[in-house]
Order: sequence, then C-alpha cells, then structure tokens
Amino acid sequence: MPTPTDPAPDPDRLTALTAAGIGSDPVLDDSVQALLAVIAARHGTALAAVLAYGSYLRGKRDTVLDFYVVLDDYRSLPLWQRPLAWALAPNVYHIGAPLADGRTVRAKYAVVTPARFRHGTEREFHSYFWARFAQPCKLLFCRDPDARTTVVTALAAAPRRFARLMLPLLPARFDSRDLWQGGLSLTYRCELRSEKPGQAAALYDANATHFQAITAALAAEWPEIEALGQDHYRNPHAGIWAARRARLGWQLRALLGKLLSLARVIKGATTFEAPLEYLLWKIERHSGIRAEPSPRQLRHPLLFAWPLLWRLYRRGAFR
Repeated sequence: MPTPTDPAPDPDRLTALTAAGIGSDPVLDDSVQALLAVIAARHGTALAAVLAYGSYLRGKRDTVLDFYVVLDDYRSLPLWQRPLAWALAPNVYHIGAPLADGRTVRAKYAVVTPARFRHGTEREFHSYFWARFAQPCKLLFCRDPDARTTVVTALAAAPRRFARLMLPLLPARFDSRDLWQGGLSLTYRCELRSEKPGQAAALYDANATHFQAITAALAAEWPEIEALGQDHYRNPHAGIWAARRARLGWQLRALLGKLLSLARVIKGATTFEAPLEYLLWKIERHSGIRAEPSPRQLRHPLLFAWPLLWRLYRRGAFR
C-alpha cells in the first residue's frame, strides 16, 4: 500500500500515451486509402473506426495489411455470418483494391463491436485481444470523438490486462524486456501460430521505446510497482505460489487457445476468400515451410485440407 509520502498514482498517463500513440489525422498512402474505401463501402454508417496493426507498421511491405474494424453492430454483415461474429469474435475477411498503376493491394480485416472490443481487452481470460492490442497500432479512420474515446479506452486496457497476468511470473526486479518479451512468448503459445524462433525478441526490439513507455505508465498508475531507475522496477507480486497460480492460468490459456484457433480456422473458411491459399502463404512466410495443396483441397478446404495441415503441424510449421 502506498504511504502518505508516495507519489499519487496517475491513471490518465497510460490513456494519454495510448491516445498519442495511435495518432490523429494520419497521412495515408494510396494503397491504404483504396482499402479503406472498400471497407467503407461494405459497412456504411455502421463503420466507427479502423485500426492498423502488425508487421506493416514496422515497415514490411511484403505482406497483407492487417486492419481491425470497429462496427456499431453486425447488421452490415451477411445475415448468416452475424451469429458467427457474436459466438466467436472476430469475423475475418479478405479484400483487394485496384490501384492506379494496375496493381492490386490486399488486406485482411477483423470486425468487432465496441462492447466486444472492450470486453476482449479488459476482461477476457484468453489473450487473443489484449495481447494484440498491447502492441503498437495506428488509427486510420475514426468517425467521431465518441468512437475515438471507445477505441482509446479499449486499447489502454490491453497492456493493463497483459501486465497484471505477467507480473507474478517476473522476478522481484524486472525491466520492460522481461515483461513484454516474456509475455509475448507466452501469448504465442496460446494460439496456433507460425512464428520464427526469436520473434518475441524481434518484436520487442522493433518497439522498445513503446514498451518502455507503457511500462513506465503502468508503474505510475500502480503505486505498488516501485521504479528503481530507468526501466527497472520492483515487483511486489513475485513469489513462488503466485507464480504457480499464474503458470496454471497460462497453461489453461494455451489449451483453450488451441481450441479457439482451430474454431477460428474453421470459421474463417466460411468468411475468407481463398482461405487455404492465404493460410499456407502465411505459414511459409513465417516458418519457411512450403506446402503444395491439391486443387480439391483449395476448392473444399474444410473437407480435404486437414491431412495437409496435420503434416505441416508435425513439421513444426505452427504450434
């Protein structure tokens, strides 16, 4: 507990940092503008905000752009897809847009309502939402100040959730690399992901300033976390029994995550254009392991692609 001489906690520092980090009035290149126009045409007045996240923000251009789309509700989705979005958010879609030079730029985007977005980053047991949005992202479109407030609130909740669940596993003294690199490695195990060894370290190194600032903001917000110097902190949550309980929670997340990932793959085959082609491209890009599907597997992935995916899993393409 803080003593009368302790500095007052600062619950607004993280919110302000989040608001500044996502930017405002972004300068969009032609490819992003074209893709946003496709999304806007699909969802009309229900479109509240669009976020970009993933490797594209780190300068990689040999990839499909990743967008997160916040909708007022799911009524702009096809009728039969709305229950899927409610039961297992988010629905994910694949789009393309022609450019003036004749190229076609592509993206995948996930849709979620404001309430589901906030629940996912604030309270969800599994790490799917809060692990993604504790990382840097950019606001590409925002309809109005209320939508921006919703997005900022949800995004600020993600690192709080992430850190609270990681602190019992950290040593009595830790730094931001301990927190974020260790936590990201754990969240990768909570999904069926195709990631190269060292991906968590590479992600931390690419965004070290972001993660250090977030850690400092959390320490300012939580008076029990004592700052010991630049990017070093005392952890009152460390302890053998606390660590054991936390490890059990992460083991359950890993088990649940594999099941949820499998369910999302099955669902994605019904909402995603050319789902198997995209999945195999992503596996090869992240793991270097290539697979050649048959025409029948490409036409009917839900029926015939499982042996191919099992072989890839056995080869270590994803875990």
